[in-house]
Amino acid sequence: MAAQVADLMRGERNDPVERRRLPSVRLAPRDELAGMARVAPLLRAARDLAIWAARRDKRTTAVDLVAADIRAAAAALDLAPREVAAAWRVVTAATELTSSAGAQGDLAAVLAGGETDEVLQVWDAALAVVLDSEELDGIATALYTVGGPVGMDGLFDAYSAAAGVTADSGPSAQAEPEPPGRTPEARMAASQRPDQGAALSVALETLADLGVVELGTDDGDRSLTVALSPLGTWGLQRRLRAQGWHVPVLGAARRDGALGLLAALATCDAEDGEAEITAWLQARDAAAAAAELIEAAASGSPGQRGAAFAVLDRIGLSALDHVRKALGRPVLRAHAAVWLIEHGEEVKLDPADRTWLLVDLGAGLLEEANASDVVAELLPDLPPADQAEIVAKLWEVRHPGVTSFLTALSDHHPDPAVARAARKAAFKARSPAASTE
Repeated sequence: MAAQVADLMRGERNDPVERRRLPSVRLAPRDELAGMARVAPLLRAARDLAIWAARRDKRTTAVDLVAADIRAAAAALDLAPREVAAAWRVVTAATELTSSAGAQGDLAAVLAGGETDEVLQVWDAALAVVLDSEELDGIATALYTVGGPVGMDGLFDAYSAAAGVTADSGPSAQAEPEPPGRTPEARMAASQRPDQGAALSVALETLADLGVVELGTDDGDRSLTVALSPLGTWGLQRRLRAQGWHVPVLGAARRDGALGLLAALATCDAEDGEAEITAWLQARDAAAAAAELIEAAASGSPGQRGAAFAVLDRIGLSALDHVRKALGRPVLRAHAAVWLIEHGEEVKLDPADRTWLLVDLGAGLLEEANASDVVAELLPDLPPADQAEIVAKLWEVRHPGVTSFLTALSDHHPDPAVARAARKAAFKARSPAASTE
């Protein structure tokens, strides 16, 4: 986990598909979020600082307070200098936001009696300036991507790795006598560890002051953990969506079309997936839902096709007419035939349908699972010789995912004969002659 978080902190997201896949989140109601924002310590400190500055005719623009002002404000408001500096950045961001929006109220008025949207806009502006100025974007994004509490030890290791420090111990580690012959690089890394621990503590404190993160304890060893708060999840979801990430929200699929539902299901666990399907079906007529799912299956990915027909199972016989019509669409024929057979219809499923369906299901599983897991569960329970015979002919299947599926079989099938057959078939599928036949 530490390595994954470290890569995210450094911005190293190598896989262009995986980079935009994030866990589904459930957002709290906006009124509740606004209530959390109103009491965030950093916003309240910014409110008090804005009042203090107004009384002294200090401009609330994007100009930093001078050192003397920071000391005076810290003493007057019982804040640390670091907190004053962070609060002033929030004050200037909020002032710019309200000015650009033509609002008349100041930060104090917004927090005291502003509408929900006004409060959330101010908090969102504060989040942006804090993440940008404090270089905390990597930590916040990593916490969102992990999707749950992160142990402090692991977070420290990740933070150190992202900063280029090899941390053998956490921030509380005691200094050890320096071994003879230690290189200058090793001495530098050792000296940086306490600095990295202090920097992480300050970073988390700033995020906690804005209500972005929450601290907790692990149920097992009672060690300290950190996770995004509901308010932090809302803010990061907006921020990542604006950056082009796919950031699915649980509960939103019922308002979307079938493709929106299928995209959400790809990031849900089984329990949340069932809830999403139920809500989506309740919001529309059964026949209309079936028609939407058929169209989504025809235009979607292999994984979405499989998911669409699984949802059609929930609709049942009300979907019968639409599934019958799908027999006439080549990309859906095999799925529709299996569905109809399972629902008591007499439909012919010829060998070509079976092999196309095998490749399509395999391609769909490869969208979500490790290749080794796909290979282990997908092929029929047949002797290796029979499996090899099936695999050897898969290159003839006209499917865009056939080469990737055969490559997965060649790399991960435990039987050498089957793996060899897949390797040969993959070579044939790649050849120019295969694509023109």
